[in-house]
Amino acid sequence: MRNDSRCLPNSCQKNSTCVAGQEDDPCLCANAPADSVEGLCNKTSDPCSSNPCLQNATCSGSAGNLSFTCECPAGFEGGSCERAGSECASSPCEHGGTCRSSAAGPACLCPAGYSGARCELELDECVSEPCRNGALCRDGVDHYSCYCVPGYQGKHCDLEVNECASDPCLNGATCLNHIGHYGCICPLGYTGTNCELEIDECWSQPCLNGGTCHDSLGSFWCSCSQGFLGDLCETDIDECSSQPCLHGGHCVDAANGYSCNCTDTGFMGTHCETLTPLCWSQPCYNNATCEDHADNYTCHCWPGYAGSRCEEDIGECLSSPCLSGGECLERSWAAHYGLVPGLPQPFRYDRAEGYICRCPPGFAGKGRSGAGRGRGQGPGRDRDRAVGVPPGRA
Repeated sequence: MRNDSRCLPNSCQKNSTCVAGQEDDPCLCANAPADSVEGLCNKTSDPCSSNPCLQNATCSGSAGNLSFTCECPAGFEGGSCERAGSECASSPCEHGGTCRSSAAGPACLCPAGYSGARCELELDECVSEPCRNGALCRDGVDHYSCYCVPGYQGKHCDLEVNECASDPCLNGATCLNHIGHYGCICPLGYTGTNCELEIDECWSQPCLNGGTCHDSLGSFWCSCSQGFLGDLCETDIDECSSQPCLHGGHCVDAANGYSCNCTDTGFMGTHCETLTPLCWSQPCYNNATCEDHADNYTCHCWPGYAGSRCEEDIGECLSSPCLSGGECLERSWAAHYGLVPGLPQPFRYDRAEGYICRCPPGFAGKGRSGAGRGRGQGPGRDRDRAVGVPPGRA
C-alpha cells in the first residue's frame, strides 16, 4: 500500500518536518529553505529505516523516495498495520488466545494448555495417566500434579520411599522396610514400635515368698528373704533338718525359723530342754493348792476334800446325821447355794466342809454332830495334805 499524502510516524529523517497534503516531497528539511535543500533531504533518506510498519510487517521503499509500503500479516490492516482485521475485532479467541485474520476467517493461536477453534477447550494432562502406583492425578492449566499414596514419592510417584533410611529402630534393632511402613525386630530385653522400651522382667513379680526382684537387661534375679532359697526363692529352708527339739519334742518348720511342740514330753522351753514343773499341769482338783517337789508334788486340799489330788468330796451326809427325817445337805454341793436357806450365794471352797440339816415341820437342830462338820473336824483344822507322784517319776 502506497503512502503519498499522509505523515506517518518517523517518515521524515534528520529532523525534517513532514508537510501533510503535499503529494511530492512532503519532508521539509530543518534550517534550510525548502527550495534549496529539499532535493538533498529526500534523496538521502530511506523511508523504511525508521521501521514504520507495525506487527513485524514487511516495509517496502527506496532511497530518495519518501513513500513506503507495509505488507501486513494476517489479522492486521492499515498503512502501518496498526489496526486488527475486521474478523478479529470481536476478540473471538478465549483464554488469552491470539487472533489472526486469514482467507478462511479468523484463526486463534492458543496458549499452552488450551485447544479448540477458539481456545475454548482446556487440555486434560491426566488423560495419559502419568501418575504411578495408585497415585491421584490432579489436572491443572498446562500441568498436572501427582498425589502419592504412602510409601512412594517423586513427580510421578514412581520412587519407593525407604522408611528405614531415617534409622527409626533404636537400641540396635533391625529395621524391615515395607510399602508405606516399616517394622523393627527388637533385640533381647527391648520392646515397643521402635524398640525404645526396655522390658521390665520384674513386672510379673516372679520372686516368691517375699523375695525382691532386680531387673537387668533381658533378665532378672531374686534376692530371697531369710529362710528361702532358689532362683525364684521358691524353696523353704527346712530349719528342722538339724533336729533342734529335745526330749522327743516335735519340730514345726516355719519361714526363717521353727518351733518345738513339747506337748506330753514333760519338758518345756524353746527346744523342750527344761523339765516342766509338775504343778503346771494343774493336777489338783477342787481348787486345791499344788506344791512342787523334786520328783513329785503335793496337793493341799480344802477341808471337806481328800485324795492324792483332792479329787474326793468327803461325804458328810453318809452317816445320816440329820434326825427325825431331816434332809442332809452337804456344804460342798455348789448347786444348792442360793436355793436352800443356810447356803447363801456364792459358793466358796473355804466353807465347803460339813453339812446342814433341813428339818421337817415341828423339828429343829443341827444334827448329831451338833456342829454340822464331818469327822469331828473343827473350823481351825489345817487343810489336808495329799502327795501325788506323776507316772514315770516314782
